[in-house]
Amino acid sequence: MKAMALTTKQSDVLNYIKSYIEKNSVSPLIREVQEGCQMNCYKAAVDKLLVLEKKGFIKRELNKHRGIKINNI
Repeated sequence: MKAMALTTKQSDVLNYIKSYIEKNSVSPLIREVQEGCQMNCYKAAVDKLLVLEKKGFIKRELNKHRGIKINNI
């Protein structure tokens, strides 16, 4: 299955998550994604993560604070 194209903001969020994991060896919290990508509200970060998951770029483990995993595409 071919991955869908990302918007600039979605790409920024994905790149932030990748660099955070490389630097810290754990995935960021949603609040850290919000702050790291200069989003105004928590829901904006949640929405971006949901889209990235729907498009197959990440997998989120429910009920885990640091449950964002990067998929190999």
